Amino acid sequence: MLSIGIVTPDRRHLSHVLGLALDRFHIDIVLSSTVVADAVSRAEAGRVDVWLARPAAATGESVREFRRLLPPRVAGEYRAEDDGVGAGAGAGGVGRPRPLAVVCGGEESQVAQALALGASAVMLPDDSVFDTAAGLYAAASRDLFVSPRLLRRVSRRLSDVLSGPLTVGVDVLTEREQRVLSLMSAGMSNGAIARSLCISPATVSTHVGHILRKLGAGNRTQAVIAALRQSLIAHPAHRA
Repeated sequence: MLSIGIVTPDRRHLSHVLGLALDRFHIDIVLSSTVVADAVSRAEAGRVDVWLARPAAATGESVREFRRLLPPRVAGEYRAEDDGVGAGAGAGGVGRPRPLAVVCGGEESQVAQALALGASAVMLPDDSVFDTAAGLYAAASRDLFVSPRLLRRVSRRLSDVLSGPLTVGVDVLTEREQRVLSLMSAGMSNGAIARSLCISPATVSTHVGHILRKLGAGNRTQAVIAALRQSLIAHPAHRA
């Protein structure tokens, strides 16, 4: 069962989520609040696997306010047990970051802010129930999910970005971090990487945490995309 915490100034903004056949998708709403400060102070925050937020300009809470739902990423924060859904401490304490899924009205500035702060899923209010559930589960796995309808809107510009010139402007990765990142790009799990490099899963998780911090990424998918754009690793199709 996936436990989600909802933060929205008006529950009608997320009526499509509240209308989901939650049992069918194995989703449980364990917390619902109108403001971020209240949400993170609740005892139920410790049970949240994914935060689902819908910012509203009328409340004065911008997308950036929802950064408070995510603990700071620090070296050593990622542990082997962090890869499982439902583990860790409360939202405001030390433990794994709770992934954040943001429902935007479709404004490009809001979408850009959500991705910049590290949201793992960006959805539209009129996405289908299947896309909404897919976004929540993708966020729980720390994958990147963007509404298919939103991607169709920006497909041409996305193509231009991906085919544009590459620049390097990040901290240098160690040789071991580069190897871990390369295996991540091949779709390998932490456990598979550990077996391949003959190291413990906890050590792999630590390397993943360092990689995310250095690349300014919110999840593994974002890290791989950033590394490919900056030529830090070879594209899978170009490897021998």
